[in-house]
Amino acid sequence: MLTAFRALLLSLFIAVAVVAAWGGDEGATDRAAGPAIERVPLSGSLREMLEEVAAARKLEAPDDLMLVAVPPEDAVEVYTGLFDEEDREALQEGGALYQLLGYIQPDESYWDVTVSTAELWIGFYSFDDKTLWVVTEEEEINLDALSDQERETLAHEMVHAIQDHNFGLRRSGRRLAPTLDAGLAWTSVVEGDAVFSTALWRRLTSVRPAGGVAGPVLLLGNVSQAELDAQLLRAIVFPYYNGEIAVRNIATRGGMVALNALFAVPPPSTAHILHPELLRSRWLPESVGHLLPPEAILERLGSDWVEAESGVLGEFHLVNYLLGDRRGYPWADGSSPATVAAGEGWRGDAYRIFEQGEERVMVVVVRFETADDAGQFQAAHRRAVAPGESVVEWPYIFVTRSDGFVVARVAHVGRTVFFTIGTNREVARAALEAVEGR
Repeated sequence: MLTAFRALLLSLFIAVAVVAAWGGDEGATDRAAGPAIERVPLSGSLREMLEEVAAARKLEAPDDLMLVAVPPEDAVEVYTGLFDEEDREALQEGGALYQLLGYIQPDESYWDVTVSTAELWIGFYSFDDKTLWVVTEEEEINLDALSDQERETLAHEMVHAIQDHNFGLRRSGRRLAPTLDAGLAWTSVVEGDAVFSTALWRRLTSVRPAGGVAGPVLLLGNVSQAELDAQLLRAIVFPYYNGEIAVRNIATRGGMVALNALFAVPPPSTAHILHPELLRSRWLPESVGHLLPPEAILERLGSDWVEAESGVLGEFHLVNYLLGDRRGYPWADGSSPATVAAGEGWRGDAYRIFEQGEERVMVVVVRFETADDAGQFQAAHRRAVAPGESVVEWPYIFVTRSDGFVVARVAHVGRTVFFTIGTNREVARAALEAVEGR
């Protein structure tokens, strides 16, 4: 079964490009061999820029920061080489969760997506080396020769270095973000702060926005040309777009002191990021994991089945699952208000994944504020899977998706929804029979 930190690692693989090398021990060096690189300390105008960014963020600047210029043709190899052997193996072996949610294909792993998205990144920061990496055609980082986009990328990565210096990002991430949902919320604070603080620095220095576009495009400048599934694109953008909105909301009301407090006590869920007013409350998600007793589920599934993973999906991932392959980012353009609204009554959830050889099934329970909210989610779920082949075996409805996975649904009970996603109808039904009605 996945450890809490391993679950965090796997939940963050798509956002790790700008805060690289999450896993392993402090100072780990067992990385893949890559192109020869030269790290140089910041000096002159680059050091001045770091001090300017730190002043905008109102934090102390690190004095040991290093810098690397990465040729575009080496970017993928350099980036993937930052993962140590343990992390690479975990990413290569993992993928069940995102396969079942439809984010990736049944034969893809987290590592496949990590490699395929590596060419998108134009800058990243490594904990182990305390190093900024900027993808550029220039052989060295000459501030005057950088484009506006490269300068903003550098500023964004400097914010990460400043965060790490003041808050210890690796330690806080491992300690404070134990689930998929909490991990994405924590990443949203980290990335949202970097986008927000880069904008502050830009205003102070009168640097023009890269390409006239602000927000997530800054770090994801090539993402519009990427051949990625819509769900992955939304998951990549979320920490930058919604994270910035949440951070800006907190900083506007409470200043940098309030923003700094989010690094000590980060939001417990993506609901807090999607609804920043929750950040000013003491509301916590409901704990509903007890509604998915593993012993009862394993008894129904049969011998040789094992529990492989468990955690919390959260409002973002549930809505993103419902949106499926629909293009666009509805939190920004309002293109799918009904589907987005279907998650707004979210008050907690839990999932467990069970495996037997090539067979697997995910069991999900979601708790909503009201029965009407639960019904709204059920209606959106029905629409989301409607293109698939449907079979009714009362009281269950089974839908076979285009990727071969089978979704099993049952009528909600009060404000609680159960559903399963499995490799075939039999396992999806068995898992649902073990929990529905609890």
